[in-house]
Amino acid sequence: MKMKLIFTSYGLTTRKGRELIGEEIAKDQDISRKKIFIFHEPFFSTECLIKRTCLEMGFEESNIIFSGYQSSNQDLLDMDYIYVGSGNTFEILTLLRERNLVDFIRAAVERNCTYIGTSAGAIIAGSSVEEAVRIDRNEVEMTDFQGLSLFRGIILPHYSESELAEVVNCNPELKQKYDKILSVDENEILILKDGIICRRVYQ
Repeated sequence: MKMKLIFTSYGLTTRKGRELIGEEIAKDQDISRKKIFIFHEPFFSTECLIKRTCLEMGFEESNIIFSGYQSSNQDLLDMDYIYVGSGNTFEILTLLRERNLVDFIRAAVERNCTYIGTSAGAIIAGSSVEEAVRIDRNEVEMTDFQGLSLFRGIILPHYSESELAEVVNCNPELKQKYDKILSVDENEILILKDGIICRRVYQ
């Protein structure tokens, strides 16, 4: 199974996110034939901006599918990319569960779909979102913190490697809870490909 996960702190609604993700997507061949599913709720006002960004990347408009516009969740299995954007981690994961998208996202990624997670979307990709309380409020009162489990571990966006090391040193129990503890700061893109970590810094 080949699996590619792309993580950033900023998403397609920001200049930095567009630069980071756009440069990585540009490495793939014939983007015009590829399909992307976008989950960026409940921020419907940004739909036009995200669509324009995807068009600039080379996607055909008919291949840009926003959540709620798919004919069925089964459509996710035919996607080349799944993008889960920024927002409140607990709220977004709750929405994914309510729309019965979690299992379909997992299945799509297992079938070689590239997962792009930005900020909350990055945290959700891991095995748990419990540590998201460091940057988000759990206003939905979530008690089941299981994430998408696309890799064995957790990721904290908006943290540098040195900041993450400080968190782990102050909370040694984290090493016992999680196989991997990753971070991605505002100027980085973090890629997991077949379990191998690649971190690139952009100035």
